[in-house]
Amino acid sequence: MKFASRMKLLLLTLAVLGMLACNAGQTLLATPNPLSAPVSSGGPYDEVAMPKKDIDAALANAQKDGKLVLLDFGANWCPDCVVLSKLFEDPSVQPYLRDHFYVVRINVGQWDKNLDISEKYGKPIDNGIPAVVVLAPNGDILATTKDGALANARTATAQEILGYLKTWVAKKP
Repeated sequence: MKFASRMKLLLLTLAVLGMLACNAGQTLLATPNPLSAPVSSGGPYDEVAMPKKDIDAALANAQKDGKLVLLDFGANWCPDCVVLSKLFEDPSVQPYLRDHFYVVRINVGQWDKNLDISEKYGKPIDNGIPAVVVLAPNGDILATTKDGALANARTATAQEILGYLKTWVAKKP
């Protein structure tokens, strides 16, 4: 079996196991393992990142070159979030994403991290994660998936994600 096929099978298995977890706003585990320390690389959402600084840096860069800022709210325990991060890396999506956006991944942990950032940007996570907020270079919100549009990312295709990105770029002031 090819590596890509094995990866898709693994992601599908994770998605099935955690199908309701992201949408319900809860994990399959009631609490995180108290014996495990935060990790900086165990998934797409960095446990020790400083998203406020990352957002400020992305906005500063966006003001220079006109790209948009995409805030990606999620958690490493969420299969849909992992699937979305893989879709962002898809060869048909990644070049467009790179050319038009600065991506800031924001870890919401067990619904207990960076909630102030979610609040600031209209509570996009209230209907599930992953959730995305797209900012203009001046920081204005151009688009959001607070309706839960990406909370079932496991069912999305790369072309659908590319379609979202193109729609958001079209809203650029």
